[in-house]
Amino acid sequence: MSTKLNETQNATVGMMVGVIEVLCLQPFNYAKNMTQQGQPISLDPRKMYRGVGANCVNMGSCTMIQFSVGGTFKKAVLAGENRQLKMHEEMGTGIGAGVISALAATPLELIMIQQQRKGGGTLGTIKNIATPDNIMRGFTGAAVREGLWTCG
Repeated sequence: MSTKLNETQNATVGMMVGVIEVLCLQPFNYAKNMTQQGQPISLDPRKMYRGVGANCVNMGSCTMIQFSVGGTFKKAVLAGENRQLKMHEEMGTGIGAGVISALAATPLELIMIQQQRKGGGTLGTIKNIATPDNIMRGFTGAAVREGLWTCG
């Protein structure tokens, strides 16, 4: 999140680093999810990378939102002044950007986790979980995680 980049540049950097992160860390994310659910861990790449599309969209979108919104928030706080943000301003803009990104992360992570757990395609998974009761399941946890991560 840079005040020197415009929103499009911040968004592009965020999307790129988010997708690169997912492609590198997907096997670890898969193992974590399977362990948390008490499921066996397979070393079959077809299973380890199940849900990687949803995860790339998730992490790319979330990081893009964090960079873009965070940069916008920082510019708003500075209001044209040429100075460094104070610690509380830096943390506040990061937390705000992270919480906003959780609006995208929550349904996308649910899709990825359900695909890892049950298999199946993206559209079928969306049809099964895209209900008002389910789609934002886990938002509070995601908002806290993303807010703390982005302010750090």
